[in-house]
Amino acid sequence: MRITIKLDGFDHAAQSAFAVLWIDRERGRWSREAHERVELPAWGTWESAPEGTLLRDSGTFVPLVLLHGLVLAALPKATSVPEPMQQGHADYLASRGSRATPAKLSGHWHIQCIDCETTVPEHELFSDEEDCARSAGLGFSAT
Repeated sequence: MRITIKLDGFDHAAQSAFAVLWIDRERGRWSREAHERVELPAWGTWESAPEGTLLRDSGTFVPLVLLHGLVLAALPKATSVPEPMQQGHADYLASRGSRATPAKLSGHWHIQCIDCETTVPEHELFSDEEDCARSAGLGFSAT
């Protein structure tokens, strides 16, 4: 299952600031699919937290974003357009890069889509997936 979430409305950020994330519920990972003025790495891991869902950096495991009220296990298991109530408060917890934003900005999250179909992507983003191993020449043949 892949869940598309949009983050926006962060304090002191331009109105155009946003990030679109895909959350893979089964693999415990997320990837950044689009962004403007919300600095996040290309991918990371997620975990359940008492307040909701915590997104972490893949390399450092630094907490990046807390999605208050998002309980991934409670989402439907069928392809659907989400209910309007599947939204909530988001805290941007960490700063990255030279143009770092102050720690802990408040914003919003909302689910744009829930996709339950199993699809094989053309390119895998995560380093331990087959496509990355193939491109690195790690024993996969093109037969």
